[in-house]
Amino acid sequence: MRRRLAAGIAVAAVLLVTTGGVLVLQQASTATAPSATSVSSGNEPPPSSRETPSPSTSPPAALPGSSSSAAPGESTEARGTEPDAPVDTPPGSTPLPALVTLPLPDTSSAVGSVVAGFPDRVLPAAPQSTIASSSVAAEGSRLQATLSAETSLTPLEVLDFYRTTLAEVGLVDAPVPAVDGSTALAFTRGLNTVTLTVTPIENGSQYTVFGTFSAES
Repeated sequence: MRRRLAAGIAVAAVLLVTTGGVLVLQQASTATAPSATSVSSGNEPPPSSRETPSPSTSPPAALPGSSSSAAPGESTEARGTEPDAPVDTPPGSTPLPALVTLPLPDTSSAVGSVVAGFPDRVLPAAPQSTIASSSVAAEGSRLQATLSAETSLTPLEVLDFYRTTLAEVGLVDAPVPAVDGSTALAFTRGLNTVTLTVTPIENGSQYTVFGTFSAES
């Protein structure tokens, strides 16, 4: 009987020791878990220290139809409107002076001098001239004038004189046929014409100018 009681006490002691050990192991495991969790949590950065994406630095897209974009280094200031280039005055816009005006002179002629009413502003005698004859004839608004003379100038000098003089009033010259030994030029401006014929003579030239003019009031 005593042996059974002692055996039971021994078994109970063993169970008690075993149960206590299990409890100790469970308590140790429970104490260790929070520590591991704490360590693991300590490795993560706090929410405030997490990197937030930076805003985009790309330039905003241009609106449709916008022309504000500029090349690198180019100023974006509004450009002023280029002034219009000056318009050239059309040739001939300034009216030329009338060659003859109304009233026209009476029909007349003279020998050795310039007849009264001769349009010598348009048909002056060449320098160093001796007048042989002159005449004017008027009909309606048309005037004919003729002058014949001799000069000590050469034929070329006579031609140059009338080219320059008649060009000043808008009469343009062109060569025309002439008799042998002579040179002729025709000058025109609208309905106005002048014919010049020059012939070389001893010590100079002999020339004739014949003009037909349309008078203006």
